[in-house]
Amino acid sequence: MSHDAVTIIREESERAVAALTAADPAQRVPTCPDWTADDLLWHLAEVHEFWAAILSSGATTEEEVRAIEEGTAPRPDDREALLERRAAATDALLAQLTARADHEPAWFWFSQAQHVGIARRMQTHEASIHRVDAELTAAHPVTPIPAPLAADGLAHVLDVMWPADAEWLLDQAESSPVALVEIAPEDGSAQLLEISRWYATRPRDGEEVEGVFGRRPASDAASRDLPRARVTGSPLALDLWAWGRAQALEHLAGGAEKISIQGDDAATAALEALIAVGHD
Repeated sequence: MSHDAVTIIREESERAVAALTAADPAQRVPTCPDWTADDLLWHLAEVHEFWAAILSSGATTEEEVRAIEEGTAPRPDDREALLERRAAATDALLAQLTARADHEPAWFWFSQAQHVGIARRMQTHEASIHRVDAELTAAHPVTPIPAPLAADGLAHVLDVMWPADAEWLLDQAESSPVALVEIAPEDGSAQLLEISRWYATRPRDGEEVEGVFGRRPASDAASRDLPRARVTGSPLALDLWAWGRAQALEHLAGGAEKISIQGDDAATAALEALIAVGHD
């Protein structure tokens, strides 16, 4: 990744903390309504702490990861301790990212990428997106994400976030493609997304369950007879939209932005369902 991840994570995390400490601890996070401001602060702490432990331990297996999770100290009760915990966690994560090379092996929750580089990329975009969450929580204008970083944030959703959902399906699930979507950033290359719907009977209770996932399609996708849609906007707008933060577009410090979605009703419905899955 061409970005200075360590600097971005540091700066975005500090911006997020500044916004959250300006908010009431019980203020709801508009983009993650199940969370309060202090819940988001804790999320920043535990995520940085977790990945620092993954990298420092050299964990590469599920068993090693479970041991790390089981050894995590409980959440602090008061905000001051929470702030101290977050600061220490961010320092520990950045120390590991500074010391480790992208090609070194490391556990990650997506089987297609098991190296330090994917953790670095993930934490860079997570820091930016949660800073957006924090600014919305504090009712502050949303600081724009620079276009090159936003373009990579969109690519990360296409490369990792949406395809990973397919790995977490029930073993009994069946799936089939239902739509093709062209995602076209202004002044950038259009990217094709295939959306599939999956169905399964849950073994524990026999309930029928279903959902959607997205992934970059095979090379012959353009010739398939599937409902289609096209999404256009700036790299920033598409990045926020793909991460489920479209409501931030009305609160950008540089002025509101929009995305445009056009196409077949079935394709746009499938796309709405995919966005609704969300990313924490």
